[in-house]
Amino acid sequence: MRAIFSELRASLTRNTSMTISLIVTMSVSLMLASLGMLLNAQADRTEQYFGDRLQLQVNLCTKNSPAETCIGGAASEDQKTAVRQALTQNPEVKSFTVRSPQENYEQASELLGQSETGRQQLATLGPDSFPESYFVTLNDPQKFDGVVSQLSGMDGVGNVNSLRDLLGPLFEMLDKLKWAAIATSVLLVFAAILQVSNTIRMTAHARRREIGIMRLVGASSWHIQMPFVLEGLIAAIASALIAAIGLTAFMSFVVYGYLRDTLGRITTWVRWEDAFAVMGWTTLLALLLALIPTLVMTRKYLDV
Repeated sequence: MRAIFSELRASLTRNTSMTISLIVTMSVSLMLASLGMLLNAQADRTEQYFGDRLQLQVNLCTKNSPAETCIGGAASEDQKTAVRQALTQNPEVKSFTVRSPQENYEQASELLGQSETGRQQLATLGPDSFPESYFVTLNDPQKFDGVVSQLSGMDGVGNVNSLRDLLGPLFEMLDKLKWAAIATSVLLVFAAILQVSNTIRMTAHARRREIGIMRLVGASSWHIQMPFVLEGLIAAIASALIAAIGLTAFMSFVVYGYLRDTLGRITTWVRWEDAFAVMGWTTLLALLLALIPTLVMTRKYLDV
């Protein structure tokens, strides 16, 4: 084992610049991959928060609703029944779900609780400040005018919002950012694989005499491969650590330092548990990225 670590130290000394270059390439690719996974988690959170993006959201009147259809205050049981019957009988409606004022209040608490301003606003509100809502899924998402016009004029209906119009640009932006990060990461991963292969080839060429002697004295293939594997592991761990530091900085300064305070009313943003899960996956990716090419290439270039 001492001989293996001695060979590892000698290899790192000889290939310092290439090892640093490999770590930098892997770190950038892992940071972009982690950003893509974090954006995917953000898209999932946004979709869970708003529900199906093809839905309409029908909000009934509360005691403070300003709409002309809310002159009588909060929607009565008869008005709620009429709205449900209209949704059930409308041929354009595929299905609908109901969210109670308490559930809307809890959803708002999660959203507004992301910033100090939002928490102050929430302190003055209670569940009775929020409406009962109906989330309507349409048979054809392009045909919603009929449902909107029918429900908007009914007594007890405060407003009707199209979540498709609201969420469309947001999801489109998240998808583009996610795939741009992943596509760039794939290119850099490919570059890292080529760099691992080139590093092993050059190191094996420089040490061909030593490797030949080790073969002659009966050293096993695994004994010869071990310094290369350890070198790959060191590069992988260092790259994963740098990527984790970069992701931590992104969460601290961008998500928690800006998005949650400034854009906290748009959606619920990713949390530290999402970031930690992404760090775990990128660490696994780093190990696979270093070990698989190393094991494949050492079998090819160390066969002396």
